[in-house]
Amino acid sequence: MPLRKCAGCGNIKRSSQMIRIMKTHDKHEILINPDSRHFGRSSYLCYNKECIQNAIKRKRISKSLKAEIPTDIVEKINTLTEN
Repeated sequence: MPLRKCAGCGNIKRSSQMIRIMKTHDKHEILINPDSRHFGRSSYLCYNKECIQNAIKRKRISKSLKAEIPTDIVEKINTLTEN
């Protein structure tokens, strides 16, 4: 299983333990936890409220995807937290 770095806290975990946020290569749409048939830029976050808030506040997801993150996507990401 590949290891990925959290955009919020910098911890390295298995990609299956993280939220994957992706910008598709062809349509440039933002997806949360897409299936493996999509190709494009990705950013990973822990299922931790602090990590998500930190990444959004510092615009780390936007920077890694090279795109603005719509507010509806931010709200969906916030609902995926454990605590």
